Amino acid sequence: MKTIKPILVVTIVLLVAVLLFTINTFKTETVYKKDINEYGDFKVLSAAGTEEQKNTIDVTGTYTAYADPDKVDIYLGVQTDSLDASESQQQNAVIMKKIRDGLLSKGVTSSSIQTTQYSLEKITEWDDIKRINVDKGYRTTQIIKIKLTDISKAGEVVDVAVENGANRVDSIVFGLSDNKAKTMRTQVLTEAAKNAREKVDAIASGLGVTVKGVLHASEGYVGVTSYSTKNYAGGTMEAAAVPTEISAGQIEISASVSVSYEFA
Repeated sequence: MKTIKPILVVTIVLLVAVLLFTINTFKTETVYKKDINEYGDFKVLSAAGTEEQKNTIDVTGTYTAYADPDKVDIYLGVQTDSLDASESQQQNAVIMKKIRDGLLSKGVTSSSIQTTQYSLEKITEWDDIKRINVDKGYRTTQIIKIKLTDISKAGEVVDVAVENGANRVDSIVFGLSDNKAKTMRTQVLTEAAKNAREKVDAIASGLGVTVKGVLHASEGYVGVTSYSTKNYAGGTMEAAAVPTEISAGQIEISASVSVSYEFA
């Protein structure tokens, strides 16, 4: 009996140790699952540990607005041809100076005039008889951009430039200033988001379900479409007999917002 008692005591101690280990392991697993449920990357886990799928309705809201432009960029310039490269450049420089001086006399500031293109190239012409390209001299092209905040002066500026020798009017682009563009972008994004809400409410009503809230949303597209007119010319342009009138039109600003809603 003296030998059996120590063995019995050891057995009881081992059983108690195993039981305590099992209880602690169970508690640890329970706490781990609870932590995942409450804090794990916004995921809801089922009892089996798998991610629970939410019921969602995905919609895209859109909106388009129109605004009057408050700035205009005019691209115009001079193209001069000559048999001599240096002469072509000199002629171009003389005419461009007259154009700049004419613009300054009408109140256009020097900071509003920017050179956007300058090139000197050889002119060639295909000879069908000789079957070769024949040199015809050199062409110098200089284009400037004139930035105006008073869009009503666009026609007058074009007339002054042509009167002083401009023979190219490449484009006239109406747009929005940075401040006005920012205001309009905010407006169309707000209205696009409202449009998304109107769509999901209509869908939920038709399905007989209730919208619980927004799961996530993202900006899709915000665009400002500038209005432009283009007139390409070369050689000699005659000064207008009557003042040139240029209509600005309106600027289109559009936006889209994609939203995922949860429903029950």
